[in-house]
Amino acid sequence: MMHERNLQNSSFTNFEELSKKHTFLNIFLRKNNSGKLFYNFEKSLAIYFLSKATLKEYYGLNFYLPYVQCKELDRTLEHINVESNGEDGDNVTVQVNDIAQFKNTLLIMYNEYNHMLLNLGSEKEECVLMNEGASVEENSGVKGNFLCPNIPGRANYMHYIADLTALPKVPPEESASEGAKLGDPPGEKTSQRIREVTMEHVDKYAPQSLQINNGEKDTLLRGNQIKVLDIGVGSNCIYPLLGNCIYNWSFVGVDVNLDSLKLCYLNVLLNNKENMVMLKYQKDARKIFHNVVNNSDFFFFSICNPPFYSSLNEVNRNPFRKIGAHVNEVVYFDTEQVPSAESQKVDDRFGYVREDKTMRTEQIEADMEKSPGAKGNNMDTIYPFSVSNNSEEEYFSGIKEEVGDGLQRSGRKSDIPIDHIGGEYGFILNMIKESSFYFYNVVWFTTLVSKFKNVKLIKKEIIKSMRLYTVDNKQQVNFLDGLTGNDMHFDHHLRLQKVERCSFPVHIAQYRIFESYTGRITRWIVCWSYYGEEQIDRVKQLLHARICKT
Repeated sequence: MMHERNLQNSSFTNFEELSKKHTFLNIFLRKNNSGKLFYNFEKSLAIYFLSKATLKEYYGLNFYLPYVQCKELDRTLEHINVESNGEDGDNVTVQVNDIAQFKNTLLIMYNEYNHMLLNLGSEKEECVLMNEGASVEENSGVKGNFLCPNIPGRANYMHYIADLTALPKVPPEESASEGAKLGDPPGEKTSQRIREVTMEHVDKYAPQSLQINNGEKDTLLRGNQIKVLDIGVGSNCIYPLLGNCIYNWSFVGVDVNLDSLKLCYLNVLLNNKENMVMLKYQKDARKIFHNVVNNSDFFFFSICNPPFYSSLNEVNRNPFRKIGAHVNEVVYFDTEQVPSAESQKVDDRFGYVREDKTMRTEQIEADMEKSPGAKGNNMDTIYPFSVSNNSEEEYFSGIKEEVGDGLQRSGRKSDIPIDHIGGEYGFILNMIKESSFYFYNVVWFTTLVSKFKNVKLIKKEIIKSMRLYTVDNKQQVNFLDGLTGNDMHFDHHLRLQKVERCSFPVHIAQYRIFESYTGRITRWIVCWSYYGEEQIDRVKQLLHARICKT
């Protein structure tokens, strides 16, 4: 169902056992009519608590979002600075002045916050199990303006793109020695017991090598030389935390929301990842790679979880969808077609989206008792031009969402004309367009896609570009051959040198599509590259050789 290296791929979460260690989960444990315990996902706070417990239990990671108010932690955000550097001031990074002192204070506050949550769960356990704890969210000072991640699905994304780093025909003994050198224990000193258990799981489920169909050994590239660009890193910082924890990759996280970046930085510091994760502010919400990717930058991946909706009206149309999110996390306007003044007016008016419509408890209970969905395929490696659609509905934490044609099935017209492209599809089209300007800065551009309809449309655009590549690729191939052969060097990371922007047209050389299952949720991961296979292999060999030396 999930990727084979996903730590949660073998079984469903045992909420009763998990709640014994992370007692705040007891707040949302319920009994159904037959007396069986189940976890009530009806409130956003329930999802936050589960994500917090899952990250600690499986990955040894600390996690904070202001769903339960902690005034002391929230006040620390005032000390986080956003600074401009570079000749034109385009590089805008997030940092603090005295990081050592700030981290010490932050960890003390975070431990007090966790202690409060654990006591809250322990004290209310009996009444919660009797269904008397329905007002916990309101009484806890919830702030619901940031998206809370689904951990298994986010981990799946990291595992699938990691398959693209595979180096074939590496002797097993070399892979084993690499694993011993490159392992990066997740967690921190304050949770030694959990960290040791987690590393045992990581060694088992996230090995340095994996078996493929032809019996050869493939080595996956791990280590901070693998640099990843996270577009829309968000307040939860989930991809950098997981990607660094599992594969020891380094990250640059980008966002258009300063509040999100400050909370993201808290999560970076809470996990001692400040040397592995850099945060940048994108000052122009209409841009994706512009302003954040420098000419000498080199990333093996870019990743993205794009906004889902094209207008705020669409957000409120689904009666099953409960969202607590800032508007730019879930809504994307194509500002080349929608006037910037109009989109800014929406931002100013709404600030964040808060949806209170939820399923009834009995609906969730009935849904929780249904059997899990069927398994699906992983990656279209053998048939790279085929994508299967095994699901027309998807579920998030027991709450039904619409996909396929999405919310247009309601029969209501959008407030943006049909030719004004927005939402997930519009965002990804813009990303593909911008990626051509940075075709040599990123080996694999990747993005999550939530609607199969959009997968087909995006694939169509990619194939259009690939057809042009087959007709005219000489200049592009020669340029990338020279780049991978002569113009790459290492300082802290692999960087480019003596590279000037190109005037010739470039086209996509290849693509991959992964189909990702987590329980009953289906997502697709679309990847495209302007590099040919031989050029990518050359980059992998360079990185592999460097990693072996460190």
